[in-house]
Amino acid sequence: MITKYWYCNKCKLRNQADFKSEFNLICSECSGLLELIYEGKITWDDFDQSLNGVLKYSQIIPVSWESLEKIIDNNTPEFARPIESKKLANFLGVESVHLLNTTTGPSGTFKDSEAVVVIAKCLDWKLHQRLSWHSTGNTARAYREYAIRAGFQSDSYFPLTCINKFKGIEEDKNNILVAYNGPFQQISQIAKERAKNNNTLHLAPLPWKIEGKATLAYAIYENIPQANVIVQTIAGGYGVLGLQLGIKRLRKLNLLNEKITPRYELFQIEGADTIAKLMPLNREINETDLKLPINPFEPTLQSTNPLSTFNLIRNIVIETNSNIDSVQTEDVISSRAFFEEECHFLGVDISFEDEKSPFISWAGLVNARNKKRLLPSDKIVIVVTGSKKRSGKVPKPSLII
Repeated sequence: MITKYWYCNKCKLRNQADFKSEFNLICSECSGLLELIYEGKITWDDFDQSLNGVLKYSQIIPVSWESLEKIIDNNTPEFARPIESKKLANFLGVESVHLLNTTTGPSGTFKDSEAVVVIAKCLDWKLHQRLSWHSTGNTARAYREYAIRAGFQSDSYFPLTCINKFKGIEEDKNNILVAYNGPFQQISQIAKERAKNNNTLHLAPLPWKIEGKATLAYAIYENIPQANVIVQTIAGGYGVLGLQLGIKRLRKLNLLNEKITPRYELFQIEGADTIAKLMPLNREINETDLKLPINPFEPTLQSTNPLSTFNLIRNIVIETNSNIDSVQTEDVISSRAFFEEECHFLGVDISFEDEKSPFISWAGLVNARNKKRLLPSDKIVIVVTGSKKRSGKVPKPSLII
């Protein structure tokens, strides 16, 4: 078994983690960066096989078991164990393809693994004030779901045009929907200003957002230890940052074969492909580089996050010999049926109408095959960053600003 604690790389001391230091993972004594340190040994056999999703990996997550257990239902885990598709592998001409389904959690979206870790950490911190967050819809939906379970009150900010992302949610007067009827790129500043004025804690902490994504790497390498290609559609790239963090942790724990250096095949939809377009230019990013379409093919892929994540993503792509491609909408539409049929056959519940992200990944992979970029020896894992079919009513926002 292992113990875990935060260590400050600047003052070289074990950190007494409190809210002030943990929220941004910065040492409250010297402002150095905190790193999660593990002591002891652990093997995959030490993980409880009766548990699923995030809860299964609680031993190597910097959140308490008690907080995670309080808000997780083991019967609706944040992601399922990867499932193999020989049909997709044969089509791509590779050794294997597995689907990591992330639509099995309570919100039905791929944001649940992130949301449960962030909200559980708020329980660890014993917070009592009202919480808030902003997103194009999926993140807010997931955070709100776990906030209700945890007993928090919250405000979810999102673009009015994305109200359909909340279809079928549970009504709760203490956890309200705040729609912004204006340009998406302004919503972050407005939400943060309102939170400050209302003494609300606004949650947008990069380190904690990617902690939840790290659990996806744990699920991949417990079940497919030889996986050498990870596929995902990205907007700001938090998912890749989390996967890379998880892989780094697994190496430290000797839970990942040292000979395995996975590469990423990452895809962005044309029109919201800021990172893909900038990668070949070898220069810094600025606000005028952001690509935010007026009529987006997939609204949830609008993002201002590349302003803060671009250099981090670029470094990962270079280090891992990975690729980021733009994908045309017509390619997504033309390749949809084959992928959708196989997913439904395997019990992977995704809905093109509700979330197009996984279909973008598949179209990108087909293009990569056509470019002969995939190898016969590749063992691919597709992170299915989609949504299950949503039913019920589309709610009315509690407030429109």
